[in-house]
Amino acid sequence: MSKKMYWVFFLWIITAFLTSCSEKRHPAIPEDISFAATVNIKDMTISFVDLEKKELAADWAMEKPYAGALILPDNDSILLYGKQLETADLYSLKKGKLIDSWETGEGIVNGILLETNEIAFADQHLNKIRFFHLNGEEVKQVESEIDPLTLLESGEENKLFVLSFNHEKLGIIDLESKEKSGEFTIHPSAAGAWLNEKNGEIWIGGHGEGVDIEQNIHVYDEETGKLKKKIPAASMPINFLGQENQVYVLSHGSNMLYKINESGEEADSVSIAANPFEMAFAADKLLVAGYDSNDLHILEPENLKTLKRIKVGEGPFKIVIRESVK
Repeated sequence: MSKKMYWVFFLWIITAFLTSCSEKRHPAIPEDISFAATVNIKDMTISFVDLEKKELAADWAMEKPYAGALILPDNDSILLYGKQLETADLYSLKKGKLIDSWETGEGIVNGILLETNEIAFADQHLNKIRFFHLNGEEVKQVESEIDPLTLLESGEENKLFVLSFNHEKLGIIDLESKEKSGEFTIHPSAAGAWLNEKNGEIWIGGHGEGVDIEQNIHVYDEETGKLKKKIPAASMPINFLGQENQVYVLSHGSNMLYKINESGEEADSVSIAANPFEMAFAADKLLVAGYDSNDLHILEPENLKTLKRIKVGEGPFKIVIRESVK
């Protein structure tokens, strides 16, 4: 080998070595695992819980303060975002590595995958709802009230409802035109919502304001915005899930989980976790994350009995689910 060729080969080896060192890899998540992943904001980790085995499958130690995540339709890509971050980052689960970054700028506090396979982000720096294709291309921005937070899609009406935490308004966006189509006044410090399309209602929770801690769910008429009734759910009802004519409501101020029928009558309740923020359905089970207890509770939805409590990273703030692709 000539001296020139030797140096070319040597530089190629060094470049390959440095590239492999700079490309951080995490434990791979096999395609045949159904999991619940918690985004843990205190220690900047993501915990993957195997739903079949009901045990921790892997932890990813991240280098950025992610606060939310979405599983994309390919069932391999997990999109991570956070209010302090300039990008939303796309990771391959089976490769355990970063595969793309979307330039979003700071301010992204929430995101949902729409039925159209587009993503809607709530941006609190721009005070806009921003729509993205799955390739990371931004489609449109729509003005919102100050500090948009909760996003709720109506597939039947092709609408997106937007709750502002610091403004007493619920905005409505037409998803076909991506234009704001209306708004109505709601109670202050609102957070969390459930759409009862059968009855034309929106159930909205919240934290309350100052010393006036929210103790009720407010039920509004979907079309007129008229307040129809209040349902007790002390205190700070901030998360909702509907399933089979039942609504599950998480009140993080009292560590309570309520099971309520569609007419507003309480069917069951249980004290759960410590400072619970987030819940999800997976494999016919109800999952609740304890922000201060650093755990994931797996419950029977019928009787709210805890089947398993699994330790995860510190400060689980978001849960995302992936069903296996066997």
